[in-house]
Amino acid sequence: MKTLFKLYCFVFLLLMVVTSCESFTEIEVPQSQLTGPAVFEDVNTANAALVNAYARLREEGMVTGTAFGLSHLLGNYADELTFYGSNTSFQSFNNHTLVPSNSFLATLWNTSYSQLYALNSIIEGLDNTSAIAEEDKEKLKGEALFLRAYIHFYLTNCFGEIPYITTTNYLQNATVSKNSIAEVNQNIVQDLEDAIALLPLNYPSSERVRANKYVAKAMLARQHLYLGNWEQAESAATAVLNSGVYTWELNVANVFLKENPGIIWALHPGIAGLNTKDARTFVFSIGPPTRPALSQDLINEFELNDTRRTNWTRTITNGSQSWYHAYKYKKTLNTGTSQEYTILFRLAELYLIRAEARAEQDNTTAALEDLNKVRNRAGLANSIAVTKAQILAAVLQERKMELFTEQGHRWLDLKRTGNAAAVLSPIKPNWQNTHIVFPLPEAELLLNSNLLPQNTGY
Repeated sequence: MKTLFKLYCFVFLLLMVVTSCESFTEIEVPQSQLTGPAVFEDVNTANAALVNAYARLREEGMVTGTAFGLSHLLGNYADELTFYGSNTSFQSFNNHTLVPSNSFLATLWNTSYSQLYALNSIIEGLDNTSAIAEEDKEKLKGEALFLRAYIHFYLTNCFGEIPYITTTNYLQNATVSKNSIAEVNQNIVQDLEDAIALLPLNYPSSERVRANKYVAKAMLARQHLYLGNWEQAESAATAVLNSGVYTWELNVANVFLKENPGIIWALHPGIAGLNTKDARTFVFSIGPPTRPALSQDLINEFELNDTRRTNWTRTITNGSQSWYHAYKYKKTLNTGTSQEYTILFRLAELYLIRAEARAEQDNTTAALEDLNKVRNRAGLANSIAVTKAQILAAVLQERKMELFTEQGHRWLDLKRTGNAAAVLSPIKPNWQNTHIVFPLPEAELLLNSNLLPQNTGY
């Protein structure tokens, strides 16, 4: 009973802290609320802090499935979605008219750094306690380090140069300066490697809703792909694919069900019976829709007989006009038993990472094997690509058709491959080459002049 009481008190205090801070540079948080002995004197309360970190990812910030997350915002920013609706802040992502005062940018920034503060408080608390067994400390710290790297990955890919925050010292954070993109990426790799060294092979439970060693390796494979470290990307992806933990789901219709054995990491919906927020964000039943729909260009690019077209999209018509929405997640209501979790890593991405990395190393035969693994499941014949350039183009196209409306993959692919301007300038009248990064939130620059200068073009 005493442990439960401490747990309830901790969760209450933590929620009070993380929901009241408007900026990670803004206020001092009393040490006793987040890093005191009441939290880290036993593994249960320390674990509760980490569980809350996962819950916050689901509810807000970069990878939430709500309209405020990157699946929706970057789908609009790229060529995946066509905007319908009247909200000008959302519309500015679709038509590339973002300004530093956009409230959704501030939300992405502030929720991410608030989450990082909580993670750093966990890391510091674990480092400073002797009350928790070393094995438990390593597991929890490994998860926190992974999540810290994961959040910074999205921050730098959206905003460019950012502070890489590794402390809860509010005086230091209040005047922090930006790190270069190279420094941020180096820190991401280091945090991931440290996490891999600490994390166990097994998940903490029967569900894959928290990080293990392979989740961190999947993220490391993605990070190395983005950095052009082809050999390292291939190696990390292979470690996951050959782990024996995951099984390739052959039926496209089952990929986004929580029982898919190819899920590497997913977010629990929070309450038994609930399903993803993603379905509620993208699914609509009447037209014209009041929210973004899949672009006609995306629909047109599905090859004949591609079962992803019939299983992962749905057509809505009013008799004279048609619209399309993402239908990867289908359950918008409570289903008694949860059927769909928001998937953040799955095997298809790892095969496509390895295909690209192998092609870049001129191993075209093996690259095609990985590419065709994904194509064949969708009912498509083997790729006709032959040369290295053709295979790389085919992999990028396959990523577009496989990963649409999932955590901004399409936009991030266009950006990292240097194709953003060529693809978007013909369809986005306001496109400028400086749009490869968002503007830094205006309020943050006013609070801390060390974050200046503003990103070019804004």
